[in-house]
Amino acid sequence: MADAGDVFGHALRDWAGGGTEPEIFERDDGFTETGVGHELYVAGFAGWPSPERRAMRYVSGRVIDVGCAAGRVPLHLQQRGYDVVGLDASPLAARTARARGVTDVWCMSADALTTRIGSFDTIVLFGNNFGIFGTPARLRRVLTSWARRTPPGARILAESTNPYCGGAPTLTRGYYFRNRHRGLPPGQVRLRIHYRDSTTPWFTWLFVSRREMRTLLRGTGWHQSRVLGATPADPYVAVLEKDRLTRP
Repeated sequence: MADAGDVFGHALRDWAGGGTEPEIFERDDGFTETGVGHELYVAGFAGWPSPERRAMRYVSGRVIDVGCAAGRVPLHLQQRGYDVVGLDASPLAARTARARGVTDVWCMSADALTTRIGSFDTIVLFGNNFGIFGTPARLRRVLTSWARRTPPGARILAESTNPYCGGAPTLTRGYYFRNRHRGLPPGQVRLRIHYRDSTTPWFTWLFVSRREMRTLLRGTGWHQSRVLGATPADPYVAVLEKDRLTRP
């Protein structure tokens, strides 16, 4: 079966069908934590985190939701009349989003999006997806390319969680101190996901504080225009706008 290894896609499909068994995150040192499961990934707008709901007022033009999962963001924006594309590297996630009613879904990696990013005015990176590229160097390369290709006035709605305040998934004080000792970003985590009897390959995710995000953005062609989030421990959404001197 072509999607047999699509572990998180299977979870999304099950949650969209009414399942409630959560995913389990395993860190590279053996630490485990239960994920948010169906409570977020198939939630209606009222069940989204407050910063995500507030960020919807900054959506404009054509939109792409990078890492759309089961399609909660495209579904909401479709209902509001936006031209929106959902993107996910998981074939089952893309299939699930389509089955739930998302009109336009692309099954590809975020890296492969670079050549097609120029037609979008708003890029959504919810679900802590500012960290989807794993390392600061890779993140900066992608954002720099997006800044050169997107139209004037383009925005990114970028969600992350401060790694130092206890709210970032799987991040503990001991782990980020270990990262510092090894010369790694404190909020960089090596993970894999267990769902039922299946496990994903290992992957790297990056959590950053608001200040760290501002530092990472320097020279990429983007800057924080505002940050939405009530408390330091909760996820926040930064509204990123293009620097005035950015040229295509």
